[in-house]
Amino acid sequence: MTSQIWRLIYMHAKYKSAIVGWICGFIVATIIFFDSFNHVKTTLLELLNSNTAMASATIFYAFLTYILVSETTKMRQAQTEPEISITIQPSEEWINFIDIVIENVGLGSARNIRFEVISDFECEKGKFVSNIGYIKNGLDYFAPKQKLIFFLTSMVENFEEKITKRLEIKVIYQDKTNKSYDHIFKIDFSQLEGLIQSGNPPLYMIAEEIKKIKEDIHLISTGKRIEVVAYTKNEIEEEKKEQKKLLERLKKKPLE
Repeated sequence: MTSQIWRLIYMHAKYKSAIVGWICGFIVATIIFFDSFNHVKTTLLELLNSNTAMASATIFYAFLTYILVSETTKMRQAQTEPEISITIQPSEEWINFIDIVIENVGLGSARNIRFEVISDFECEKGKFVSNIGYIKNGLDYFAPKQKLIFFLTSMVENFEEKITKRLEIKVIYQDKTNKSYDHIFKIDFSQLEGLIQSGNPPLYMIAEEIKKIKEDIHLISTGKRIEVVAYTKNEIEEEKKEQKKLLERLKKKPLE
């Protein structure tokens, strides 16, 4: 009887120890699992953060490269693009003479230049801008910075009527890659109203001086006398003395 009681106590204790061991093992396994999970989680987050930074940097550099390539392309195009302009300006010979200026202000050559006069302008009686050779026939080639200047009209004749007119021209041309361009230029002659010229133009003054030289040479060649004002040495000395005396008197004269 006693041995059976001890056997029951032993079996109960063994079973209870197994349960306690199992519970402790479960707790330890749970701790190890969660610790490993946190480590894996931390590792994954670090990896994701690292990949995100690399991806962001890659996108930024790709965008920056695109901008640089785009700007370089635009600069290269600007260096090869033509640009035709049409303006008017007073002539160097006389301010009332008006010139028309056709210029390629671009850095590339222009080809197959054609002009369409939308609103014509009468330069002289019966002569219009559309009748001018360059405007009517166009140009096959226009080099960079090339400029054409030719007489358009005189504002001395019918000034009040001309300043109310507008000249409108459309220019169409191509670059070396056959890319087409077109611009419309509206030229208002009222901008010339009130222009004043200070002094004589340089070319006019040169022409006048050449005319005088020509007349003097003509007098010499034909034997005619040229009016000459001459001073002797004594007269020059006397004039210097008079100027010196006058200067001394001015210095001695008290200020009022």
